[in-house]
Amino acid sequence: MPQFYVGDDVVAAIWKLANPKPFENLSFDTALRRVIAGFAQVVERPLEHSNNSPEEPIAYVAPRRAPTPSAKQWAASIQELKSVPNLTSWKSICDHLEIKTAGDSARRKLQKWIENNKPLWPRVPDTG
Repeated sequence: MPQFYVGDDVVAAIWKLANPKPFENLSFDTALRRVIAGFAQVVERPLEHSNNSPEEPIAYVAPRRAPTPSAKQWAASIQELKSVPNLTSWKSICDHLEIKTAGDSARRKLQKWIENNKPLWPRVPDTG
């Protein structure tokens, strides 16, 4: 197996991106695998519209969704919601305010409700 020299700056970057839990003991190999898995989830699928045979698999990067902003943090910034327990999701906030989501995004419904009913409240944060 070939061995590679890895500079301290690269090790530090991989360690930061691997985001180990406190007191978690990771080898560089494990940290690098975690970083690679986080950047690209490799999935095999047959080729389409290619000169290669359809049985030959290829790897592609799955699309990544932007992380949802913290509903708990947003609720804590509002005086009327700060003391209400269990407001940990956008849906729980909508339920508390009696906003009907009807299967739509609770975060978007809440933003529309705020624009009409509580214009002085801070805006609901957008995703990424």
